[in-house]
Amino acid sequence: MTMIRTLLLIASAFAFVSGKAQVTTADGYFNLASKEYVKQDKIQALRTLDKGLAQYPGDPKLLKLAEELIKEDEKKQQEQEQKQNEDQEKKDQQDQEKNDQQQKEEKDKEQEQKEQEQKEQEQKKEQEQGQDGKEQEQQEKKPQPGTIAPQDAMRMLEALDREEQGVQEKVREKLRPSNPQKIEKDW
Repeated sequence: MTMIRTLLLIASAFAFVSGKAQVTTADGYFNLASKEYVKQDKIQALRTLDKGLAQYPGDPKLLKLAEELIKEDEKKQQEQEQKQNEDQEKKDQQDQEKNDQQQKEEKDKEQEQKEQEQKEQEQKKEQEQGQDGKEQEQQEKKPQPGTIAPQDAMRMLEALDREEQGVQEKVREKLRPSNPQKIEKDW
């Protein structure tokens, strides 16, 4: 009996090592799926778990390992989706910035065109008013009744300023003592 057991163990170990073993227990499926997962063969690990769960549907180890593998897959998918969303948002933002830049450039060009048109219109008006403009300048140089020329206004302000300084000097003289007292130094 012990001899048969030993032979079975050796045969199962040999078959397991060779990779062509027929797994017959839930623990065997669990161990095989775990090894495949550690070897980074997740698809094969899921297939092994599927076979094991088909034969042993209520085994807690197989269920837990399958759950963990599925959670990890879902987590990777979420990370990929999040990365794709971030990449898409970044791309959208770059596109928006590019569009904004283009719109700004277009507005600047339009503004320049408007300014150029205004300058041209002003030049045309100046040319048309060439003779009229000279006559108006001569009339503007003549003081109009009820207005003061800028030079006259400046002279008046300067005269008022000098007058005010004179008044302030008189006030200061009155505030100064007439006989300054000598201060003896007590050193």
